[in-house]
Amino acid sequence: MELLRPATLQEALEALAVRAGRAKPLAGGTDLVVRMKDGVEHGASFVSLARCVELRGIREDGDELVVGAMSTHEEIARSIFLRRLAPVLCDAAAEVGSVQIRERGTIGGNVVNASPAADLVPPLQVLEATLVLRSLSGERRVPIELFAQGPKATQLQPDELLVEVRFPRPLPAEIQLFQKVGARKALACAKISLAFRARVDGEVLRGVRLAWGAVAPTVVRAREAEAVLEGSAVRADVVARAIDAALAAISPIDDVRSTAWYRRTTCAALLRRALGATLLA
Repeated sequence: MELLRPATLQEALEALAVRAGRAKPLAGGTDLVVRMKDGVEHGASFVSLARCVELRGIREDGDELVVGAMSTHEEIARSIFLRRLAPVLCDAAAEVGSVQIRERGTIGGNVVNASPAADLVPPLQVLEATLVLRSLSGERRVPIELFAQGPKATQLQPDELLVEVRFPRPLPAEIQLFQKVGARKALACAKISLAFRARVDGEVLRGVRLAWGAVAPTVVRAREAEAVLEGSAVRADVVARAIDAALAAISPIDDVRSTAWYRRTTCAALLRRALGATLLA
C-alpha cells in the first residue's frame, strides 16, 4: 500500500493525475479503512487529504453557503451558522455514528461514498446543493441529485476531487426536518430516512422539497410528491395523494437492515409526521 500526504490541494490533484486512476482519495477514512481491513482496497494507493486546509471550512459566498469537503460531521452538527440557516443538514450530521466517527468522517466522504443510506445526502438534495469537482484540467459543478449513479458509483473521475458543497441560502422561516429510522437510536445505518423542507404561506405550503434515503439504489428526490403538496393546504386528501406519489417514487428492497414492506409503511408515517409539523408552525 502507498500512502501520500500532500500538503496542498494542488499537490493532491497532481498525485491523482500522475497515478491515472490507481490512487484513491482518503478523507476521514471511516468507510475506506473498513474496506481496507476487509481486503477490498488491497494494493491501492491512497492520497490523504488531512493536510489540505483549503478543503475545510463553512462560509458564505454571495447568495450561497459553502461547506468544504473536508468539514467533519461534528463541525457541521455544531455550526451555529448552519444551524440558523440549514438545520436539516446539522440534524443529519448529528445522527452519523458516534462522536468519534463524527470527528473523523467528512461531508465529502459521505457524499462520494455513494451509499443509498448516506445521512447527509437527503438534506443536501432538499437544499438543492451543487458539488464542485476539481482536477488539474479544471473545475466542473454537478447537482447532487445527478452525482450518484448507484451504490458506490458516482460521476467522479479518477483524477478529480470533490472540493466543496454549495447550496443557495435558504429563505427565512422555513421548516426543515430530518428523520431517520434505524435499528437503534445511535450507531445505526438508516433503514429509511427523510429530509423535508417547506415554508407555510397562509394556509398552503411553498417551496416543498422531499428526499428519501435507503429506499432505492440512490437517494430519491420525490418530485411528484412535492408537486402534490406545493401550493396546497395540509388536508387529509392532499396528504394521501402525496403519500401515494412518494411510494411510487421509491423502490425499496429486502436486505440485512429491513424489508421493503417496512420501508414503504415507514415512508408514509414519516411523511405524515413531517406534514404534521407544518400545522404547528
